[in-house]
Amino acid sequence: MAHLNLSGNWEHYCLNQAAGLAETDLAAQAPALGLNVNVDGRVTVRLFGRDYLVGNQAVEAADGRPVAPLHQGLLAHYLRSRGRAGLTGQWLPIGRLTGMAVSGASPSGNLIRPLTDRFGDRYAAFAEAAQKVGGRHQGLSSSGGEAWLFHDLPFFPVQVVFFEADDEFPAEVQVLFDSSAPIFIAYECLELMEMALVGELLSAAGLLGCGGGCDCDHHGAGCG
Repeated sequence: MAHLNLSGNWEHYCLNQAAGLAETDLAAQAPALGLNVNVDGRVTVRLFGRDYLVGNQAVEAADGRPVAPLHQGLLAHYLRSRGRAGLTGQWLPIGRLTGMAVSGASPSGNLIRPLTDRFGDRYAAFAEAAQKVGGRHQGLSSSGGEAWLFHDLPFFPVQVVFFEADDEFPAEVQVLFDSSAPIFIAYECLELMEMALVGELLSAAGLLGCGGGCDCDHHGAGCG
């Protein structure tokens, strides 16, 4: 079974984020981030069609199956974020958000390139996979591609725009964030979201053995 493997540095980073939940006041943090706290003090979160329970000691899946370090780190990072930004509706790649790429090309392009490589000539397969993991079709974007919205985490939406190939240009898949994201989300969390999104989409389409780097059967092919 193929896996979306994290490098040792990324896995260490994700696990450190999860460990930081032990010192996080979830009762104070969650409401400010648009999430609810259960009577047992854990936060209920839905991410890519799967329900999670985030507590001070662990990030667990409601279905009882393992949670990959990538998804632990992403959810912990979000819940440990300080402040909250109002959404602007302006969608930008990471490079434009952080000012790291004056050309507008995302420096994290290698993370999202598998979407173009694996789905480039298979929009129908992409659309089916997107629906499986909670994506909502938004119609044509302002740039002319098919836009899909992933918005499980309040204040942290992600837009994926699929440009089918034509006589002039090859197919391309872009991952965009609301321009407010850097106000309260660290750069590393944006990359974690990209990695998780890529894994989930490939897994849901049967193009990756596991969406999150562990041995289970989430979405019929992998896990999160």
